[in-house]
Amino acid sequence: MVAKDKLKQVQVLERVRKILFLLASRRDPYTMHEIAAATDIHMSTAHRLLWNLAEDGFVERDEAGGWRLGLTFMELGSLVRGRLEIREKAISAMQRLHEQTGQTINLSTRRDDHVMYIEHVYAPETGVRLARQIGAMAPLHCTSGGKLFLCDCTPQEVSSYIARTGLAPRTPHSITTAEKLILELNRVKELGWAEDREELEMGIQCIGAAIRDKTGKAVAALTIISSSDMQHKPEWVKHLKNAVQAISRNLCQD
Repeated sequence: MVAKDKLKQVQVLERVRKILFLLASRRDPYTMHEIAAATDIHMSTAHRLLWNLAEDGFVERDEAGGWRLGLTFMELGSLVRGRLEIREKAISAMQRLHEQTGQTINLSTRRDDHVMYIEHVYAPETGVRLARQIGAMAPLHCTSGGKLFLCDCTPQEVSSYIARTGLAPRTPHSITTAEKLILELNRVKELGWAEDREELEMGIQCIGAAIRDKTGKAVAALTIISSSDMQHKPEWVKHLKNAVQAISRNLCQD
């Protein structure tokens, strides 16, 4: 009897997980029919789970009857974001880098095959468009920060990443072959910083450098993001390297 109860609990959690990840997969709300079809959960069960989740604000229903994630996730996300040590260590250097370049500055960490953006500092006149939404994710091979994390991987790990993702492109400029990616990673290792040349989004370029812990492992990436032609790139790279070195030293002091 106990074993059956535990199995039911696991099944409920798995169904809830499917629903939440589905709702997180796009901006527009999902209808009940879409949720049931996409998750392979019976309509009545999906209906019951959604209303239970709605009681605590994890999901919400709009006037048209569509379902989306609720504000509780914003509250919880703010708590997690506030506890991130790397964010606390980096924020002052990010503000200084923004003042030096006048550009949007993003901070990201690695999550599986993606980078996740955890903080940004931006200019009001340009930053709203250029700043990556906190919690947003992007493929490693399409971003300057992601390439830095891939540089820390073994050749076998890079090959596994290529096999898993197929190097799916985000723009016509994205790297889509193993040969080009390996050449790019070798270039990044030689330079000590990485570029995104409209590889994630057209009209937007980035340069990034790694923040490293006591062991030398890349724990975060700091990036300058711009819609310009990067005519001040040599100067920005200098400021960027100084910023990540300062943050890395700050991390190693603990």
